[in-house]
Amino acid sequence: MQVTEYLKSSSEPLFSIEVTPPLKTKSISQIFKVIDRLVPYNPAFVNVTYHRETISEQMIDNKLKTITYQKHASIVGVCGAIRYKYNIEVVPHILCGGFDKFETEDALFDLCFLGIDNVLALRGDKPKGDKKFINEKSAFPHAIGLVEHITEMNDHHYIHQLSPKVSPAFCIGVAGYPEKHKEAASLETDINWLKKKVDAGASYIVTQMFYDFDKFVEWEQKCRQAGITVPIFPGLRPITKSKQVRRYEETFNVSIPEDFKKRMLSIHDKQKAFECGVDFMSDLCRKLLDYGMPGLHFFVFGNAKDVEEIVKRVY
Repeated sequence: MQVTEYLKSSSEPLFSIEVTPPLKTKSISQIFKVIDRLVPYNPAFVNVTYHRETISEQMIDNKLKTITYQKHASIVGVCGAIRYKYNIEVVPHILCGGFDKFETEDALFDLCFLGIDNVLALRGDKPKGDKKFINEKSAFPHAIGLVEHITEMNDHHYIHQLSPKVSPAFCIGVAGYPEKHKEAASLETDINWLKKKVDAGASYIVTQMFYDFDKFVEWEQKCRQAGITVPIFPGLRPITKSKQVRRYEETFNVSIPEDFKKRMLSIHDKQKAFECGVDFMSDLCRKLLDYGMPGLHFFVFGNAKDVEEIVKRVY
């Protein structure tokens, strides 16, 4: 079932989770343990992140060669395993970065073959050490082009000139940034880009993590004023360790309310920090649901104990 169909058929706010494929040197049981913990609370769908390729130089046959490889398990395989183990909808991330149009289309046909009809279209991060998002192999410099490509597939226009018996009908999600993408010139510019992604065929938006309710409301209202009418899922990542406060601010370009920041930085007991973080995030979730959000999307890391506790309190 498509994400938008879930919204139409549900009388209560949804919640969804996002997991990362394990390294190829690990086991898929890592993800299963996390999902096992949260399945009893009936998540509507599971997003599966993806990463662009890793590039390194290695000595092969006494020659230094540039090697491109993917460190994480295949997103198609992971999504198929989750879907058929739990009978739950999955939403794979499809990236611009590091993939050409043919590889993108192949992956989408594989997902279609598995009966997966939801995707999140993302530009992806720039390569480590690079100042700009530039890659000769990347077919699209921005997610708008990727959304357009998937929409064209939905309309039966394929690069491969294939005629599959089951045509794609993907529900396309895209990312939004309540405090703007770090590369955007302004919040207004970023919202204009988001509007273009929606106009290109996106049916819903999942936000980057945020912690300031007022900033989210201001951004959401500006999106609506710009003509963006599709559903928006707030993306949330609990902070339950004091060391996460500074790291998240710097890494994800987010603002953390001063009173919560001070409390977390003053706590040196792990359990008390956990409880403080869960209390704060639970309160933020309630505010968002009271405000009228159709659901909440949790970025899950570690053993998911924090997300489980928040879901128990809020839903």
